[in-house]
Parts: sequence; structure tokens; C-alpha cells
Amino acid sequence: MNRKFLLISGVLFLQIAISIILATSVTYGMDYAKAPNGLQVWGIDLSGLNQEESYQRLEGEIPPEVSYQESTYRLITTQSQKNLWGWLSNQFTPKSNSWWVNALNNLKRMGPEQLSPELLVKDEIYPQLENLAQQLNQEGQPGSIQMQNGQFAVQPGSPSIFMDIPTSWEHLNQSQGSKPVPLVINSKDLAPNASDLLKIKDKLADYTTYFNSTNKARTNNVLLAAKALNGQLIEPGGEFSFNQVVGKRDKETGYLPASTFVDQKVVLDDGGGICQDSSTLYHAVQQAHLQVLERNTHSLPVTYVPKGEDATVAYGLLDFRFRNTTQGYLYFDIQSRSNWLRIRIYGVADGEHPVLNEPDGYPIKPEADMK
Repeated sequence: MNRKFLLISGVLFLQIAISIILATSVTYGMDYAKAPNGLQVWGIDLSGLNQEESYQRLEGEIPPEVSYQESTYRLITTQSQKNLWGWLSNQFTPKSNSWWVNALNNLKRMGPEQLSPELLVKDEIYPQLENLAQQLNQEGQPGSIQMQNGQFAVQPGSPSIFMDIPTSWEHLNQSQGSKPVPLVINSKDLAPNASDLLKIKDKLADYTTYFNSTNKARTNNVLLAAKALNGQLIEPGGEFSFNQVVGKRDKETGYLPASTFVDQKVVLDDGGGICQDSSTLYHAVQQAHLQVLERNTHSLPVTYVPKGEDATVAYGLLDFRFRNTTQGYLYFDIQSRSNWLRIRIYGVADGEHPVLNEPDGYPIKPEADMK
């Protein structure tokens, strides 16, 4: 009895095993080349599709273009497409030379699954984004201000525009479909902007000194330095250097030999006379209650400012420097006529830097008094 039972059990087991093998082989033969039910790639259902059909369904998810404003730019996605086909081939191709191992692997593929292979090949797309950045990036211009007929004229300038390449890549690699993907473009206003410059309206200083215009070389030097100083802007907290702004004084820059003080002697030197510019500016800085960082006096008294209240300069040796301690930009308006030099400083007034109501040095002295 037991032997008969064992025989029957053995036959049944063999039949079941053969059925499983047949079913597995049939399933393998019919379904390995098809996506299992419930398989989703990038959220797209590929159930029952073969590799070619799956590729056709997914290829359209690779973004073909990027955009900025009204323009679109075509992307080369050849490598990304090859990468997608290779990934699908890996999914639909048996992994082993043994049919029964592949059949068992095929059984494991049954059931819902969501996959997210790499959408784009970075080494293919990133250089294209870098090339686009070179085309789209723009260097901005700061705002500008100018005194015209006693009124300020402000030009707003333009912002710098630059592509955020890493963020553009991330957005592109996370996007799907045929619509162009907007590039991430940032902009930055350059200082000073129009808002900064429109605040410049308060006169903080107004100081005038006089000179003998018959001394042609000296007058030339005074006017050249005044031209360099005129229209200068100094940011809040910024430092001003006379030597840095005016630059080297030599024949190449138009300066002529004129009298200057060296070791308590009067000598001829290129740029002689420009200490009148630095000294006039020093008095304007004093009026505006700005912080003086460096000032040096002449070895001999000068005639255009009170004794001991001058500011001598020598390129590479002695400088006149101060700091803008106001809350806004400072602007130099410098005028010179006949025998006088006038420096006005405009900015944003506050309790420590009040508006100046009365200028110094007026009325202007006649030319005859300076001879």
C-alpha cells in the first residue's frame, strides 16, 4: 500500500514539475521579449510592449529643446537616445545562456514595477549648455550720473545676465516631453543702480580756491586734475585715493613742469600745482564731515588755503585719502573758470552729514587780484 502511494505521489510530483517547466518555458518564450504587466518607466506604462515599441514610447520623453525668452535652442541628444536603447536592451535581453535560468528570471519580472533610468547623458548635454551660456551671458553696466545745467541726469544702466548651468541641467534632466525646457537665467544689478543714484541730491560741501591763470603750465595741471576728479562716485563705506583717481603726472598724461615744493625748496616738476586740487578737495571733505585717512602738508606755506590746512600729494609717496562715512553715494561736481577751482560734494544728508547751505570763497575774486 505504501509503495503504491509513493509511486502515485512520485508520478504526480513529476507531472507538476513538468507542468511548471513547460509553463515557465512557454512564458519565457512568449513574454521575455515583452514588458511585464504593470511596468512603468518615467511614469509611462509599458505593459506588454516589446523593446522597439517601448523605445518609441519613451524616446519622445527626452527633451529636444531649451528656451530663453522667445528663443528656442535645439539639443543634440544622439548619445542620450543610444543610452535609452541600450538600457532597454539590457531589460529585454536574457541574462544567461541557460534557458531555464532566463525563464526563472522572467518569472521574477512579472508584477508592477516603476523604473527611472537616466533621462539624459550629462557628458553630451552639459557642453551644449556651456556653449549656450557663452551666447546668452551679458556683462551689465552700472548706472551713471552727471550734472547737467545744475541738474542731475541719471542713466539706469543694465543688469548682468548669466545662465545658471548646474540648475539648468537639473531642470532639464528632470523634465520629460516634447516641450522646450526653460533655461535658468539669473540677473544682477551692478552698483550703483538707478535707485542708488537718485538718492544723490543733497549738497554736503562747496569749496572754492583761486589761482593765477597767467601761469599756463600750472593752470594746465590744475585743470587736468580737476577733469579727472569731476564726476567721481564713491560708494558708502568706500575709500577715495587722490593718486589712484588722478593717476601718474607726467608728460605722457599731459602734465607740464611747474613750480612745486620739495624739501623747503621751489623746484619745477611735472604736475606742479595739482596740490591745489587736493587741498581744495580736502576742505570740501572737511565741510562734509567725512573721515580723513591720509593727509600731508607742504614744507612751505601755500597761498590758496590757510596755513597748515593744505593737502600735498606726490605720486607713489604722498596721498590724500578719505572714507565715505555717509549712507549713500558721494558725487564730485568740479568746475573751473578763469582763475578759480570749485569743488562741490553731493550725497545723502543725515545727522552727521548735514546739508551745506552757504559755500565758502564767494564772491569769486577778480583775475587782477590774483596776479
